[in-house]
Amino acid sequence: MKRNHITLWMTLLVALAASLSPTELTASAEDSTAVDESTTQAYDSESSQEEEHFTSGDFTYIPNDDGTAVLYQCITEETDLVVPAELDGYTVTEIDGGAFVNQDSIVTLTLPETIEFIDDSCFYGCNSIEEFIVAEDNPAYMTQDGVLYSSDGQYLIAYPTGLDATTFTIPDGVIEIWSSAFANAPLTSVVFPDSLLYIDDWSFAYTPLTSLELPESLLEIGNDSFIYCNGLTEITFPSSLEIIGAEAFAACENLAEIELQDGLQTVKMSAFAGTAMTEVTIPASVTAIGFSAFGYETDTVTQVEDFVIYGTVGSQAQTYCTEIDEENDYENHFVFRSVMTEEVDTASNTVQAIEEDTAFWQTYGKWILISAAALAVLIIGVVLVFSGRKKAKKDSSNEETK
Repeated sequence: MKRNHITLWMTLLVALAASLSPTELTASAEDSTAVDESTTQAYDSESSQEEEHFTSGDFTYIPNDDGTAVLYQCITEETDLVVPAELDGYTVTEIDGGAFVNQDSIVTLTLPETIEFIDDSCFYGCNSIEEFIVAEDNPAYMTQDGVLYSSDGQYLIAYPTGLDATTFTIPDGVIEIWSSAFANAPLTSVVFPDSLLYIDDWSFAYTPLTSLELPESLLEIGNDSFIYCNGLTEITFPSSLEIIGAEAFAACENLAEIELQDGLQTVKMSAFAGTAMTEVTIPASVTAIGFSAFGYETDTVTQVEDFVIYGTVGSQAQTYCTEIDEENDYENHFVFRSVMTEEVDTASNTVQAIEEDTAFWQTYGKWILISAAALAVLIIGVVLVFSGRKKAKKDSSNEETK
């Protein structure tokens, strides 16, 4: 089951994204550092109003009444950073969300045995980390090849983005990839396990991935999870997928074609804004489409010229083509073309729509039907006349015989 814990840092990050939409995406690739800094400042300001903070060396922490402490922030120039088990006599048991954001001097980061919980996106922007190390007797976390996981191996917490590797295989058993886990990593290829259920927000943001083959176990792709993956040209979506989050593939400027599977239910706002797509087929299973999800440029205001949406008549796909959203001040004007037939691929259990251009029928269909009806009437009339003449001739012949 996906984690329900939502941190203040991520709430502010989403709020920042919302404040920029629908007029622009969360950030351009060039402005990502500026967004990180403003988000961190907002997080600092908000949290400082709620809790009293203390500083010890490079670390700022929040003490608890039970003698434990939350590591709130680290500002350091250390390359081999060791997180202490205690700060001023308080046992460090938790690392707050965004605690190490943008600390790009760190090459190795060691966590003590006392850490029981690591919040979302702790290591975003730490692009020099080559290895995470966890004390052997830590009951909550472990590392494998320098990658940070939960001790049971079900949650991939953070990948060391300072590594030069371009490919990575996620181990079997991982069910969730945490927020920002791979953000900014130099990976062009990732192999996903069949156990994977969730890809969290920002997980692969700004990575140079070229293709994705998502597993048939995946249920949800989080917000901004693949935003600004400019090299991405091909995606294999599974039939298990139910939700595609807001801006999930936004600004993937070389993504020209996708095939969404029957079973998908929700595509959130700006999910595919700023891609190279000029058309899309949306399955009838989709019942919710967020504003600017399809057919919009990166600014989420400009509509793609002559964008075509294929779908079932009466479905949400058709509704989206002319949908009006007064709250966000936008109105869609997309061409809708109905999917007239379906071919079921029983081997993969997916439905692939055959795209039929209905423009000809929309223009001439009525006249074809009228002509066919008139021809039928004419044929029936000829038959009746011929039959009548034949009967009359027969009657006349009978009279002459008498």
